[in-house]
Amino acid sequence: MPKLLGITQSGFCPASRFRFIQFIPYLEQSGWQVDHRPNNPDRQWKSPLASRVGRAIHYRMGRGLMRINRARDLLQADQFDVIYVGRDLASEGPIFQSAFQHVMRKSVYDFDDAIFTGRKGEKIVRWLCQNAAWVTPGNEYLAQYARQYTDRITIIPTVVDTDGYVPKAYDQTKTKGTVRIGWSGSDQSIGPTLLPYLPMLENLQRQADFELVVITNTRPTTLPASLRWKFIPWKKEEEASLQEKFDIGIMPLADDPFQKGKCALKLLQYMAAGLPTVASPVGANREVVQHQVTGLLAGNDNEWYAALKCLLQNFELRAAMGIEGRKRCEEEYSVKRWLPVMLDTFEKVRSGQNH
Repeated sequence: MPKLLGITQSGFCPASRFRFIQFIPYLEQSGWQVDHRPNNPDRQWKSPLASRVGRAIHYRMGRGLMRINRARDLLQADQFDVIYVGRDLASEGPIFQSAFQHVMRKSVYDFDDAIFTGRKGEKIVRWLCQNAAWVTPGNEYLAQYARQYTDRITIIPTVVDTDGYVPKAYDQTKTKGTVRIGWSGSDQSIGPTLLPYLPMLENLQRQADFELVVITNTRPTTLPASLRWKFIPWKKEEEASLQEKFDIGIMPLADDPFQKGKCALKLLQYMAAGLPTVASPVGANREVVQHQVTGLLAGNDNEWYAALKCLLQNFELRAAMGIEGRKRCEEEYSVKRWLPVMLDTFEKVRSGQNH
């Protein structure tokens, strides 16, 4: 039985969960022995100490523990046939890069964000792309960067396990009531993505009856009182039940180098839940959304206003797009669709086809 070591950023962040952890049961069913070792704990950790000095000491202790974990992985890496490297391995600098050099020949480096846009991040990602046996970027934009340093590339998009999502049941008897436009994401991403569209949403709310529903980890303080909106705290166990909270899912993005690297996870979760979507035509959004079939692409305020107004006023269109979106997610962006590609990549590395 081939042995796979999975080193991920954490046990809780989306990149780790959706690009590796959700595949583990299927990899094991396919005959791989998987040992998953996250760099961080399975939950978001915050120091309980009140003082800034105390929190700084706690933080440094945590970083020290991460280094110990990575050193352990180094010592035991030779026991495995393939090493899955998620995002930020070797982010501690040249010492760890040198130490990992001997195992990179059997490593698959996976990344789903444009983390190379920063100076430090660019050096790390470049080194990993140059030295990994294989690279699996999450979309074409990320692959274009990786191709500067290697031709051993397989694009594996971020996907969802559609078996865990119950699609929205469209019933004509449920067409009455306030329509809910939903946005889901981290509190850090609200600023560059959702906030620029609030004036448009306020204007639209004067013309159409809807409620903005925001799912994030902490209650936003930047949304205006003049906008009718609702906050729902993010919970991992409720992540697959978006069909109960939203009627339309939105994913606005800024057209900048970092956002172009996004892999459309929000859209895929909306689609898996059978929801129609409206999204900015940036990065993987262009590939995931079939315009006027599974959702609508909107590049500016006027297009966003028109797209949302159209869906708000047309239940049949929402239902049709939601059904088509679910179908597309199952066929093109599901774990079952991409598991064979992941297995093939691991087998190439295990058998030395990368040399």
